[in-house]
Amino acid sequence: MDLAPRHRLPFQLPGPWPACAQGMLREGAPWLHTGDTGEGLLALPGLNVTSTWNGLTWTTVIGKTILPQTPWEALEVAVEGQLHPWVGAASFELACDEADLPRKSLPPGHLGQHWTAVHEALHVKDGKAELWSWTADPPDPIAWRTRLGPASTPGLASLNLTPLWTEEQHRAAVERIQDCILGGRFYVANLCVPFHGRLTGNPVTFALSAFQRARPPFGALLDLSGPRLLSLSMERLLARTGDRIWSQPIKGSAPLTGDPERDQVAAEALLADPKERAEHTMILDLVRNDLGRVAQSGSVRVIRPMVVEPFPTVQHLVSTVEAMARPGLGLADLLRAVLPGGSVTGAPKHAVCGHLAQAEAGPRGFYCGAVGWISPTGDLDLALPIRTAQILGDDLTYWAGGGITRRSDPAREWTELHLKTRAITGK
Repeated sequence: MDLAPRHRLPFQLPGPWPACAQGMLREGAPWLHTGDTGEGLLALPGLNVTSTWNGLTWTTVIGKTILPQTPWEALEVAVEGQLHPWVGAASFELACDEADLPRKSLPPGHLGQHWTAVHEALHVKDGKAELWSWTADPPDPIAWRTRLGPASTPGLASLNLTPLWTEEQHRAAVERIQDCILGGRFYVANLCVPFHGRLTGNPVTFALSAFQRARPPFGALLDLSGPRLLSLSMERLLARTGDRIWSQPIKGSAPLTGDPERDQVAAEALLADPKERAEHTMILDLVRNDLGRVAQSGSVRVIRPMVVEPFPTVQHLVSTVEAMARPGLGLADLLRAVLPGGSVTGAPKHAVCGHLAQAEAGPRGFYCGAVGWISPTGDLDLALPIRTAQILGDDLTYWAGGGITRRSDPAREWTELHLKTRAITGK
């Protein structure tokens, strides 16, 4: 996380990380967590930028001030000229509206984005902690020790999930998509299903255990002024450092058992599977096209095509696409070109989103939107919030999805949905 703080102070944690952060997390401190290295950014909450659907349009507010721009433009205005980064998330439906794509209707009050200004944060990587500050004053280590406190003994938390439609309904939805593909309406569509569950225990305790189990490359626990977002994502949606912009779409899945021989066979089969390769190639072309809309001519290239990457419960086909941003490219235009991510819509986007708006069981919310950080320099790192739960009280909604092509087997697609729930349930 290259967020260029003004002050960096070594800090002795008062207890084991991240257990010592439970008190701050329960009080709503935003937390970004990278599982492979243990890197984390635990921030003090600051001013919020939010966009809420009022039934006709999005109302965007910074603090108590209403901003007249569209949500992406308002976010760009809020970020520009500041010295501090922002941490937060945006919804799939807001991204669809900004990109002029069809989407499901929303009830008034639906939250579309929530970003928090970060003036101070605790940064932890490989067991070493630093206090970061973007203000004129350095952070106060004594105050941070008081906020963190000693590690408390975590309670137990559990979750059971139930899909909100049946295997027969999923089969019918898959077959309707295949009919559309054969009819020439689109090439691939990412069909998603919500799972509902009741969370027993504290959501912070649950998040700590989920992070430990899933080790997500792009984990997050965010309090969105009411609902909590728990992301266990492994997919980078969009990153920018200076003029370089890149994305790492995922398409293609196989189980990961922990048996090296079986997993190697599964990886080789995944890489050779015509259906998975075709699906991945179509999404890869879509991402290249999205970046090409805001890139310098001729700069878009695939630098790591179709690499099998293992995660704790599943292995995926991952590619890396990069480009050089065109001169003067602003945040709003960049987000509008890339979001919603091609790997969670399909191709072409407009036709697919029109179908999914009718086919899926409900709005996706922050699932398949964006989550991560944005710096005032324009640099950013946003994950695609797959393997993501939205928690309100003890009600939890978790979505799972998969790309449907004309070669898809409905029974296999149904099994894949349940495989993807293992990241959060551990079962």
